[in-house]
Amino acid sequence: MKLYYIAVYDISSPHRLSRVLKIFRKYLEWVQNSAFEGELTETQFLNLKKELRKAIDKEKDSVLFFFSESRKYFDKEVLGIEKNELTNII
Repeated sequence: MKLYYIAVYDISSPHRLSRVLKIFRKYLEWVQNSAFEGELTETQFLNLKKELRKAIDKEKDSVLFFFSESRKYFDKEVLGIEKNELTNII
């Protein structure tokens, strides 16, 4: 079973930021600066968190995950431009 995730992050070091960005791009779709979304299995989510734990500084950086059983339980409203309009919307 897959869950739908929204991930946002705040990374204080440009070096760590580039590593975190590469990790997120392996698992989720980029939607805006410091924000990703998409569906993951439990194993994929565990692997994502494992990689992120190695890449971030827990004393300086922050990664937040919001999740739901389905994307249909989330509404999204954009003010201004949408940086990356998803093409594979369910």
